[in-house]
Amino acid sequence: MLTNTQRGTAGEQLLAACVIISSAGDLELFKPLTDDDHTDVTAGKRGKVPALAIQVKTALSLNRQGYAVAKMVFPSGKPRVHASFVYAIVYVTSASVEAAWVVPSAAFNRLAYRGPGPKRKGIELEFMASPTRKDRWSAFRCGRMDLGPKLIALIDSLPPGLRVEAKLPEGVHLLLRARPRTGRVR
Repeated sequence: MLTNTQRGTAGEQLLAACVIISSAGDLELFKPLTDDDHTDVTAGKRGKVPALAIQVKTALSLNRQGYAVAKMVFPSGKPRVHASFVYAIVYVTSASVEAAWVVPSAAFNRLAYRGPGPKRKGIELEFMASPTRKDRWSAFRCGRMDLGPKLIALIDSLPPGLRVEAKLPEGVHLLLRARPRTGRVR
């Protein structure tokens, strides 16, 4: 049986393969070194900086009611909300993405079932959707070959203030660094 980490990594890799292939290489994906802020992968148009932060969740089976289930835990009690932050839930069977849901964070936070987090700390959001039947998540469901075009449409729909249009010169790599906190000794 796969560990949670293995299941997550498999889903992220399958999502990446589907996005790259279905966008005909027009999208580039980047993997953050850490996952403290619920970002498993970032996506941007080729030659540009990443525009979307994506939390990927993987369901390897359906529950008794025929739903793919994914849970997100926010120890702070505040789910992440931003126009450029999206959830991608992949339902994987036979090492292939059978169905996927790409959900902007505001919609996800509104539609997900809410409950207390582990040990009653924070909040847990639960996603439950059918890969075939109509439900509250149907509008966000897509096939594996629709993942790239769906992410491109989301990037193109970002408000102008959030859309990053800068094109990096060839051979230049972008390094972002957080501003040091005041009073912190380095």
